[in-house]
Amino acid sequence: MASAHDFAEIARSASEASKIKLRDVDLTRYQNPPADTCYPLEYAFHLLGDVRDKLVVDLGCGSGEEVIPLRQRGARVIGIDISPHLIAIADERLRKYRVDAELRICSAYETHLLDESVDVVFCMSLLHHLQLDRVKKEIRRILKPQGLLIVKEPIRFSWTMKQLRRLFPSREDVSEFEYPLNSKQVGALVEGFQVLASRSFRTPFVPLLTRMIKAPHLRRLICSRDAWILSHFLVVAHFATIRVMALKPAASSVASASNHDQSADGSAAAAWQQPTSGPVRYESCAAAPQASAVWWLRLSLYVRFRLS
Repeated sequence: MASAHDFAEIARSASEASKIKLRDVDLTRYQNPPADTCYPLEYAFHLLGDVRDKLVVDLGCGSGEEVIPLRQRGARVIGIDISPHLIAIADERLRKYRVDAELRICSAYETHLLDESVDVVFCMSLLHHLQLDRVKKEIRRILKPQGLLIVKEPIRFSWTMKQLRRLFPSREDVSEFEYPLNSKQVGALVEGFQVLASRSFRTPFVPLLTRMIKAPHLRRLICSRDAWILSHFLVVAHFATIRVMALKPAASSVASASNHDQSADGSAAAAWQQPTSGPVRYESCAAAPQASAVWWLRLSLYVRFRLS
């Protein structure tokens, strides 16, 4: 039986669907993206590896934006979403690109798939809408023992940023149940999985600047510089707003991660606050917030000058 949570999500999705217009987009960027890409969705596709003839479930597929490139990479794809409005758009998108994939209207808590039948669960910006323990249980049930879970989720580890965020009104199509994952929730998510890759993206400055800037080359510059800062200065990852991870079921259901991914105090939640790629300059960590703030201030002033 659908809960109040489910009905709220269906209503939110219906509002979102009413605003979607199918446009031609560059899907080649998801075919073989580099490991050092500055875009989180490209990195999620990088983590896929070779999925030819493998069963990939796009959990929370929405309007099918990821179903197309998944299918183009040779995977057998099942797209699942609770919203009939978004599934209808996904079906229209499949016809537009002449791509075949199976679409299902059902809850992420009850996918009706067989136990241990799925090679990859591809989960883009879904978990923060849901009850984490329930959806994680279903993912573990359908995923093969050697399967792969790839997630991209909004995160908020900084208490300061949480308080500042309250000063801004919520954007449209946000339900009362959705929330960025905090460090405790990310730690709970990875319990029972081995973390194969984990990388943070996008400090809060990025959406603020890209709202003002429309030039593609300047947007790329902002994202690339932001990614460089996150990969070189460990402390700045605490302020990141997106986390992308590749997880594999651990041999033991109670294992939280592989030993090399644990932090010094054994806390899984603390370990996932650290980027896993790029050189880390520990001697520069103390100065990182000041250095990055200066860089962003200079860029902000430049942008304001160009726009005035």
